Amino acid sequence: MFKRTLNTILLALTLAFSVNAGNVSGYPIGYCNGEAGSASKLKFDGADKVVSAAIFIPSTYAATVAGNSVDAIRVALCSKLNVEEISVWVRESLDGADLATGSLPIADYAQGWNEVALASPYTISEGCGGFYLGMTYRQSRKSGPISILETPHDNALFVKDGDVAWTDMSDKGILCLEGLVYGDALPQYNAELVGATVDTFFIISNGSLNGSLDVRNLGVETVRNLKVRMTADGMPDCYADADCEIPYGELHKVGIMFRPEIHEMLADRLDATLTIVEINGVTDEDETDNSCPISFQLIEDAYPRMVLLEEFTTENCPNCPRVAEYIHGIMADPAFAPNVVPVCYHAGYGEDFMATAFAEEYTWFYNDGGGTYAPATMVDRVRHEENSPLFCPASEDELKDAIRARLEYPSLVSLAPVASTDGNGEVRVYVEGHRISADDIADGVRLTVMLVEDNIESRKQAGAGTGYVHQHVGRAVNSTWGVPVEWSGDDYEYSCGFTLDPEWKLDNLKVVAFISDYDSSDPCACEVKNASSCDVVPVSVSEMEEEAGKTLLGVMTADGIRVSAPVKGLNILLYSDGSYRKVMAR
Repeated sequence: MFKRTLNTILLALTLAFSVNAGNVSGYPIGYCNGEAGSASKLKFDGADKVVSAAIFIPSTYAATVAGNSVDAIRVALCSKLNVEEISVWVRESLDGADLATGSLPIADYAQGWNEVALASPYTISEGCGGFYLGMTYRQSRKSGPISILETPHDNALFVKDGDVAWTDMSDKGILCLEGLVYGDALPQYNAELVGATVDTFFIISNGSLNGSLDVRNLGVETVRNLKVRMTADGMPDCYADADCEIPYGELHKVGIMFRPEIHEMLADRLDATLTIVEINGVTDEDETDNSCPISFQLIEDAYPRMVLLEEFTTENCPNCPRVAEYIHGIMADPAFAPNVVPVCYHAGYGEDFMATAFAEEYTWFYNDGGGTYAPATMVDRVRHEENSPLFCPASEDELKDAIRARLEYPSLVSLAPVASTDGNGEVRVYVEGHRISADDIADGVRLTVMLVEDNIESRKQAGAGTGYVHQHVGRAVNSTWGVPVEWSGDDYEYSCGFTLDPEWKLDNLKVVAFISDYDSSDPCACEVKNASSCDVVPVSVSEMEEEAGKTLLGVMTADGIRVSAPVKGLNILLYSDGSYRKVMAR
């Protein structure tokens, strides 16, 4: 016994000071992964009653720890109220003899985890057919010490209530009980693929599919690299590697990218399986928990999406500066700013000096019969509440989550606006773009073009101190609900003009453009397909003058780079008849 104890101590010290291994002071086997439920979900009536609960370790699981022994059992308790004694045990069948047992005085048990040594260790033999780990307690009257996690899992919860036969309740949850295994043959490389997510869409022309794996390290060696296989009907198996750093016993998220060999539309949606095939270049010692299903939609091509973020706000609203700060944080975050187009409408909670008629018309989106309110936001005008796309975000993270969810959907139409002013009090806008096909973007979509101003000094903003500045204020629009896009095949062009108000500051103006559905009977059927924005660049009237029959098609820099709007310096304006004009923008 002394030799065995010494070997156990040496093994524990070796693991504790190993560069690659975690501190494994008893390798746990079970299904709760060290978690314990704090509230009892299993209570049984009756005085002087004996209740038992157990988990089953099948042969495939037992094989991963064969050659070692179970020296102790950890059991989690919700309570000791009305409990007179508790013991733990190992059996080969639920009603069979105890092959190993252990107990503590009832006073030594505590709420939460308790480690109970077995009087004699249970050796896990090669070819073991499986075994049960369990607990038994006696109650003086109704009690509920058993701790479970309410997650269904095979073999994770068997219960015996007094003289009633054992019942498999694994569909109800996981018993918080683990065996602690010691020995010289513990698993070195063993990872569990708990779950995985991938991009909602796989764009065939792009060729890559990003994903995130939830991986738990069940081996004593730190996981530093994973090789993962993707399999699906109709495509060759593809593999991807992911570097990581997962110590023993920890659950980490691991980013990964696949390049499936899909060159045509196999199906609208593809069901696939991800499988961990190697850990640090070595085959996993237990492959029974290495796979999980995923699915994604296929589309042939797409354009980058920019999300339209709209807010209703007014100076009368004391809560509005809070959401304005959320938007400021989003636009300062490099993970979001390049993909978000914000616009603010001063309506919904009284009026202020920035109110417009079109902003008031947009309050139709509230559609709740209970009036309007501010602050309120929309993300690409997609449904959020039951009958409205509007919601009041409780945090910046909530707003980011809504944007992030929208960015998962590639856009099937593009926008490229160019805006300039010729110095006579007008802003001229030209927009061009393309769609993947008429099947994806219908002929009935509309194009909205809006002038937006930043850095407007507040006059009396409620809920804010002096010096408050308004951003992203909608000033003018080509049409409240947009104009129907006139397609030429799968391309379109559009131009419009705005008369500048003397109070607007030209340097703070920009143009926002977006393509959307519109249904006058349903505020939740006006989804924005894509959005874009550009600065208003001043050029002279002679430089921008167009001859009859000519349309401005785009702008290039002097070194031939296509830009969405004239930039400071020399620009080349390209016209529809093939001519061009050089422009110096200030």
